[in-house]
Parts: sequence; structure tokens; C-alpha cells
Amino acid sequence: MSEKKIIGLFGVGQTDICIYVASILQNMGCRVCVVDNSYEQAMHYCIPHPVEKLLTITYKKIDYERLVPADCWQEKDYDYLIVDLGVWPSEEALQACGEIFLVMDCAVAQIYRYRELMKRTALPMNVILRDVCPEAVSARRVLAMLQEENCFVVDSYVLPLSEEDIAGRFSMQHQGYHSFTHLSVPFEKMLVKICRGLAECEESLLWRSFKQARKGACA
Repeated sequence: MSEKKIIGLFGVGQTDICIYVASILQNMGCRVCVVDNSYEQAMHYCIPHPVEKLLTITYKKIDYERLVPADCWQEKDYDYLIVDLGVWPSEEALQACGEIFLVMDCAVAQIYRYRELMKRTALPMNVILRDVCPEAVSARRVLAMLQEENCFVVDSYVLPLSEEDIAGRFSMQHQGYHSFTHLSVPFEKMLVKICRGLAECEESLLWRSFKQARKGACA
């Protein structure tokens, strides 16, 4: 790959998505680094780490780092740098990303504050709306509210409320990440679509890499 791609994810509940996408890309034969720049540092509990403090932890052939400043990202020698930007990233960090994903649920406060953030930064973003409960509010309504006077939504993904997805998100923090065979079909389709947009590869390689990553294998 000739040029590194920097992918930033921020919002609420993006840590598992960072790990799953990284695993698929690694199975494509790409060099991948995942950086946790969030305040919560949830990824620290998902990835096994030794007692001694290391700058980089390698797990399933993916490098994991913590709290790396945005001005250092370009120095990293990888094909993909995936950054968990936390709940409220700086504009500098967002501007350093080549691709941005906003992950959110249907909370009204999130809709309004992230809409204003998108308008202020004027950066194109993909939106992942997760844990959607149609009995409470439709995904169409939430996305319409988010896009009101806001033209910066590039693409959107809708994940219905799923006990399997929620269980996977939290179990990896308590038991460590191993695989994602438990995910709902909409979640799996979203991961494939995201990786299809990020990587230029044959469809057969994409699906083969997804299946390998799904069971916890690495290239």
C-alpha cells in the first residue's frame, strides 16, 4: 500500500468496532495499528498486556498503542492507523484523519451536540447509529435530526438493538478480545461494508479476510 490511511472513530461505543475492523484489515495482509486516544481507555481492558509497561502491545499481529498525539500519526509506518478518539475529540485530531466515523446511539443530547460539532468542523463523516430501538424512535428520524442544516454526513449505518452485540462489547472488556462470532447479521454486514470502502481489494479477499477475522484468526 503506497499511502497510510488514518481512520478516526469517536462518539459512544466505538472501541469494539475499532478492534473488529483492524482484525479484518490485518487478515487482508495489511499492517495495522490501533491507537486508543480516548479518556476512558476501554481498549486497555480488551487486549491482553504484559505486566511491564510497553509503548506498543502486539496482539494477533496488530499493534496497539495509547495516547499518541495527532502530530505523530504520520510518522507511524503502517498501512492503516485506526484511532479511537473518545467521546469528544479535538478538531486537530479530526482534521488529521482521512476517514472519520461518528458512533452514537439515539440519545437526543448526542444528536444535537454532535450535529453542532459536525457543522463547526465542516468535515465529512460517516455515522454509525447503534442500539436503535424502533419502539422508542426510528433511525430515520434520528438521522433526519442529525442532518438538519448539516450537510456533512457522508454515509450512515444503522444497527438495531441487539443483545449479542451489547454482550460482545462488554464481554471483551472483562474477558479479553478473542473473536466476533457472536455478532448480529446487521453488525457483520456493516463491518464488511466499512472495510470494502477502506480497502481496495477483490471481493473474494474481503470475504475471506472477514471470515478469518470473525473466528479470531490472523494472517
